[in-house]
Amino acid sequence: MTAEIVEVDFLDPRAAALRSRMATEMAELYGETRHGTGAEGIDPDSVLACLLVLDGDEPVGTVSLRRLRDLVEIKRMYLLPSTRGTGIAARLLAAIEARAAEITDRVVLHTGERQRAAIALYARSGYEPIEVYPPYDQVPESVCFAKRLGGTGVV
Repeated sequence: MTAEIVEVDFLDPRAAALRSRMATEMAELYGETRHGTGAEGIDPDSVLACLLVLDGDEPVGTVSLRRLRDLVEIKRMYLLPSTRGTGIAARLLAAIEARAAEITDRVVLHTGERQRAAIALYARSGYEPIEVYPPYDQVPESVCFAKRLGGTGVV
């Protein structure tokens, strides 16, 4: 697989379609719809960057970066199941971190405790668990992480 990572608008229909697939997958995993409403809603005006992974012309992954109050947060990292285990996730995470490093020295993210592969990726990539931050303190099974970019130090 030859994957190219490109920056697109958050509302790009290809990225939106992948986020929709993610919402379906998360509803199956957690038993309810979580994305798009409540704590999981994303105001497009808060989005700082959106990346899309293309295999040829086929969109196979996406991730976004947004401002949440005084935080810079990685959101909606998703890869099609057929691409998992290929190393693309680590490349995509590194790409959004590089984009984040242009504006901050620390990123945070939220995931769910049932997303074991994601948690393992974040741990391998230097993320450290942090206290669950709002609005995710209202979401069952929340797990939050942070990473210092461009150096060492307490997250």
